[in-house]
Amino acid sequence: MADSMPSVPPDRFTALRGAALLADPVLNKDTAFSPEERRELELEGLLPAAVEPLELQVRRVWDGFQRQDGALARFGYVSALRQRNLTLFHRFLEDHIEAVLPVVYTPTVGAVIEAFSHTDLPGGQGLYLTPEHLPQLPELLRRAAPQGVDLLLVTDSEGILGIGDQGIGGIHICQGKLSVYTLCAGLNPERVLAVTLDVGTDRPSLLSDPLYPGLRRRRLRGEAYDAVLDGFVDAVAAVFPQAFLHWEDFGSPQARRVLDRYRHRLPSFNDDIQGTSVVAAAAVLAGCRGQGVRLEDQRIVIFGAGTAGCGIAKRLVRLLELRGLSNEQARARIWAIDRQGLLLEGQEGIPPAAVPFARPAVEGDGFDRDPEGRIGLQEVARRVRPTVLIGTSAVAGAFGRDVVEAMAGATGQRPLILPLSNPTALAEATPGDLLAWSGGRALVATGSPFPPVRHDGRERPIGQCNNCLVFPGLGFACVAVGATTVSEEMIDAALAALVEAIPASRDADAPLMPAMAACQTVGAAVAEAVALAAVRQGVARLAGTEQQARACLDRARWSPTYPRLRPIMGAAQAAP
Repeated sequence: MADSMPSVPPDRFTALRGAALLADPVLNKDTAFSPEERRELELEGLLPAAVEPLELQVRRVWDGFQRQDGALARFGYVSALRQRNLTLFHRFLEDHIEAVLPVVYTPTVGAVIEAFSHTDLPGGQGLYLTPEHLPQLPELLRRAAPQGVDLLLVTDSEGILGIGDQGIGGIHICQGKLSVYTLCAGLNPERVLAVTLDVGTDRPSLLSDPLYPGLRRRRLRGEAYDAVLDGFVDAVAAVFPQAFLHWEDFGSPQARRVLDRYRHRLPSFNDDIQGTSVVAAAAVLAGCRGQGVRLEDQRIVIFGAGTAGCGIAKRLVRLLELRGLSNEQARARIWAIDRQGLLLEGQEGIPPAAVPFARPAVEGDGFDRDPEGRIGLQEVARRVRPTVLIGTSAVAGAFGRDVVEAMAGATGQRPLILPLSNPTALAEATPGDLLAWSGGRALVATGSPFPPVRHDGRERPIGQCNNCLVFPGLGFACVAVGATTVSEEMIDAALAALVEAIPASRDADAPLMPAMAACQTVGAAVAEAVALAAVRQGVARLAGTEQQARACLDRARWSPTYPRLRPIMGAAQAAP
């Protein structure tokens, strides 16, 4: 439930009448229209007689939600609500965070995306742009958002969650994350836009599926791909010059390159690189602080050197450097494992982003190798005795008993184990197994939600390393203060705010992440920290002081409450 009742919004004026008004999800109030509004806005006879408060509407929606059979049905139910009544949708999500957030966001959204071509689930609204649209992009953006846009959430759908290339189905992850922006931070849902860049797909099942509604041709690469991205960013800069770009689920060949290419053109953020790295690093820092051990003394193994894994490694290196280590010393605390096994200098096929984390080739001489010549996770665990193990591999069950037992017996401290791959079926291990194999010593946080685990007669809540604890507050702060860039110092501030909110930072037996029910409190703390950091760096266009930054945050924060609607006299529109 919300911590406090939202303030009453100012009156709004509309030229819409009757059925046209009921068809507008931004202004529609369903049974909450007052008798005066019904009379003035030509709604009499179009609604049931009862005039109901928002709280009663939420209760009815909750009853209907509970009657739905399965996660996909529940997704369709709440998505239909979002398309009909935006205020009621967001209030329902706010009042039932722990039940509804996993439906509109991870893990359910992964199943929704996979079923995109073969279900009629609502909720895929947004802008679908193809290379053929390049000459029209400015006009298409204006049509899609005539009211203006503060934030665009953009994907090319090549690296969706742990399920890879999903074509235009990625629009659902954009919609889900926009809902999370509003829930956790208060971003105005009327001023956001979901965009999928349909540059083709390399998934054979989509290319051969007559029901797939996107472009059925191979993905653009090279200069042709860059031309689409350049044209899109140019159009956004022309039409919405102050907008914030959230890049989402780009494949590992593109994600870092796209972020670096445009981050100085418009304020940009890649959640898979930056958001995941902040959440994972915050869990590691909190776990170290709760145990009274130093980050610089840890031996960190990252299993999966793709976009997320390399982002985490880079973030940890930065944190180690801030603690006085050289770049070389910081990188020496990290062992990265990918398809080639332990990454060693000179190996072929190392992803470009992972090259800085390859160990000196000579180190490989002391390790046993599998028949393909690879140094696997089990061997690394046996020889390195890691104190921190992070999984971003999408290899289900990769963290086996031998690996966990090697960690549990490594030192006097408790091992930190983060199986972050999602959806749930792709997790590297389950919390129950990790606690059982470590004798209850492991400190665990996961990428997908897991129920509490009972061990040694007590219940252990499992923290979820959910990016919704970072990106909403960060993006909202940038919009609110008009940040002209997203600096590393601003991301550092978001990380520090999250660490302070993690229970394990004060008690090693507590969860490694805040409960999802606290996401609004955490979002507010992250937003304030980021806004103040932007002011200190002189990149906050709308705020020159910390007091002004806080005022900007208060003014920008949207809440799910109904305004009093008043007619614009003489401008009534006919019902469609």
